[in-house]
Amino acid sequence: MKILIIKPSSFGDIIHALPCAKALKKVYSKCEISWIVFSIWAPVVKICLDVDKIITWDKKRGLIGFFDVLKKIDNIEYDLTIDLQGLLRSALLAKFVKSKIKLGVPGMKELSNFLIKEVFPENATMNAMLRNLEPVRFLTGENFYPEINIKVNTTCSDNIFKINGISKNFISLLPFARGKGKNWSVTNYNKLISLIDKEYPDVQIVVLGMIKDFGRICSDNVKILDLCGKTKIEDLVNILSKTKIAIGADTGPMHLSSILKTPSVFIFGSSNTNETAPYIGNFSIFSNNNNPKNINDIKPETIFSEIKKMINY
Repeated sequence: MKILIIKPSSFGDIIHALPCAKALKKVYSKCEISWIVFSIWAPVVKICLDVDKIITWDKKRGLIGFFDVLKKIDNIEYDLTIDLQGLLRSALLAKFVKSKIKLGVPGMKELSNFLIKEVFPENATMNAMLRNLEPVRFLTGENFYPEINIKVNTTCSDNIFKINGISKNFISLLPFARGKGKNWSVTNYNKLISLIDKEYPDVQIVVLGMIKDFGRICSDNVKILDLCGKTKIEDLVNILSKTKIAIGADTGPMHLSSILKTPSVFIFGSSNTNETAPYIGNFSIFSNNNNPKNINDIKPETIFSEIKKMINY
């Protein structure tokens, strides 16, 4: 049985979609699962052992990239295609795919539900991991708990520890997320760093993010290692699987930390926690319940108190 999943982006959204592959393997044990993903996010899908083939989509090539994907699958007839993106471009792609059954996730947007069948539209606002399992429930009538088979290839990424001098005893900070109202202030992070340093003087603090974030966390603490822009997704998998605890925003790498079962403290701002909060793993979530948009009212002392509870020596 050949199954195609269309979920091209982005980091955190793909993490939320991975349990669909595990559920499909439970139902159709001998199925072959292919996954269409934007090239930049292909390494996120690669960590999932239940995905057999990855079909990359070069978003930068625009319409040409769209037709390139169609060429890659032109001679394949799928038994089942599931659009987990739920946007016009993904539904349009599904429309052209040769497939016996085509289904869309709840909450399809941009009129994409006119191109592909949207299952259980009333569940559009449920937790993202559960929502991505709804097409499988539609097919089987069974509920599935989110599970992910993850591959951590430590040998290929161990050099990142040696090259950058990451110690065996470290905490990871992932402070920066895309989207207005998602980022706790640098001032608050620096206060948190001071609290961590005072309580755990032997712990190194590693800051992770994109190249544009390099240098944003400024501190005189020599134990801070800024790796923003210096890590690939494969490196993040290795680093986050070995860190004592991860603290950060509602961002893809933090959701990766959660599914790796790493102790994770999420600082949520304007995101809807009912929909985008992690569902599996060892995590805590902090948000300003009175005014979610005012993320900076969350005190560093509150976050540090939770860190002390979760950290395990």
